[in-house]
Amino acid sequence: MEQENTQNSKGIMKIPSFLIISFLTIFAIGPQYFANLSYTMNQEIVQNGLSLGSQQLLIPSTLSNIAFALGVPLGPVITRALGVRKNYLTFILLFLCGSLINLFAPNLVILVIGRIIQSVSAGILFLTMLPVSLKSFPNNIRNTYLFFIITGLFGATAAGAFFGSLSLDVDAWRWLFLLNVISALLCLIIGFFALPKIVEEHEHPPIDKTGLFLLILLMIVLSIPLCNLMNKGFTSYYVWPFLVIAMILLVLFILVDVKAETPIVPFRTLKAAKPISGTVMAVASHILLVLALAGINGFLRHNKDLPVHYLLIFYCCFFVGIVFTAIFKTLFYGALGAGKLGIIGSLAVMFVSWKWRTMTPAVSLPVLYVEIALLGAGVSMVLVSGALGTAFAGNLHFASMRSGTLHTIRNFTGAVVTPIVAWFISTQNHIQYENIRGHLGEFDSETNAELVNLTRRFVSMGLPVKDAQSMTSYELIANTKKSAILMAYHNLFTIMFGVGVIMLAASIVKMATGKGIGLVKKEKKVKRSDKKITEPTA
Repeated sequence: MEQENTQNSKGIMKIPSFLIISFLTIFAIGPQYFANLSYTMNQEIVQNGLSLGSQQLLIPSTLSNIAFALGVPLGPVITRALGVRKNYLTFILLFLCGSLINLFAPNLVILVIGRIIQSVSAGILFLTMLPVSLKSFPNNIRNTYLFFIITGLFGATAAGAFFGSLSLDVDAWRWLFLLNVISALLCLIIGFFALPKIVEEHEHPPIDKTGLFLLILLMIVLSIPLCNLMNKGFTSYYVWPFLVIAMILLVLFILVDVKAETPIVPFRTLKAAKPISGTVMAVASHILLVLALAGINGFLRHNKDLPVHYLLIFYCCFFVGIVFTAIFKTLFYGALGAGKLGIIGSLAVMFVSWKWRTMTPAVSLPVLYVEIALLGAGVSMVLVSGALGTAFAGNLHFASMRSGTLHTIRNFTGAVVTPIVAWFISTQNHIQYENIRGHLGEFDSETNAELVNLTRRFVSMGLPVKDAQSMTSYELIANTKKSAILMAYHNLFTIMFGVGVIMLAASIVKMATGKGIGLVKKEKKVKRSDKKITEPTA
């Protein structure tokens, strides 16, 4: 039955199956990354379009990240029950529904509902399709899987930043969800005809209901403090008590899952140096990407005052770095291994982080273009190296379990870190602003001289004295705000450098433990001497 359907799909499409599966994988998962980054870029337009307050802007992205992190470990569980075809078609249809809801969302509540539906669906499809995509590649070209996945998934992140910047120029945001609708429709149609109908008759292992309950409860409880953190801070009763409860639930979930026969997240598979170091590489690089995008987006918008068309070029360079890594890893992953490639990528992001620690608005655009390309290349190189190094760090029978555990930890950490980063930037900005105001309030001779000169310059331009003094005060406040937010970004980039050091250390450990199993299996050669033995003699 399976063979017949596979032949039919090949006959209809006349396209290699690995290309079809890769398309279905990238365009099912990629739109989630696309939507996240595009929303990050155009929050001001969404705020104006839905008449939102600034305090509400982070709620959709925070809940979206939590929903995606919830969906990731559920993917294999649901796939075992429904099969790949039913699972894929069901949740790509749900993603389509979520996209349509977002396309016509009249208010914040409806937008949040749509984003949650999108994110849970994409999360479930994440670990449903990635293993299927890898297995679909013929052995002799299996390294090309890296090219498709890196350019597809990391490219979706770059595309989200690109189109999010473009939406600032056209002053509209709903059309971005229309792109999600189109991608979901394509996946639904192609998946319906291309995915084989497989009837599975074997018994499925029971679902760990206690673990599933604790996981869902953990995500619900965690959403409360993360949504309130930005505005209320850690000391609020809406934040720290729920964080304590979430921590307790997390510990209980891990304890239950470790002892379960069929765990939701098989933590037991990460109990050796190889998978642990690979997991640290992937998680740290994910955190670094969150820090980098939050910091550099803010710098370009608030300090550099970069026009939109330069932002588009900037994120094109980010994509160029990703494509370089995709090609480089495809060619050299088998020869160098995850550890050495992780070291190369870590050094690249550490170099960029160190430069950004002291960056000023005077930095040239060509330098920024090169640095964002290095960042894109480095982060994608370390993250994918860590993910593959963990999956292939032992018995291949448990490869999907190790991969599932890693990606669950990675996405859960990313969902928690993102609102914390936003809170950190806001808090640091406020602290630095008050420090600068305190310094200016002393009215030392140097400050007074600068203010007097600035006022005289405005008077010489034809302004009355009172207006010139008002303009001086305005310039003083504006420059103070820019200086404060710049210091906040510098502190963020310092943390980013520290994360890069962790990535480097984990990569060194990964290299020390050996390359592990490669993507391409070595085929056994038949010896000629064996053939001669079977030949009849005259």
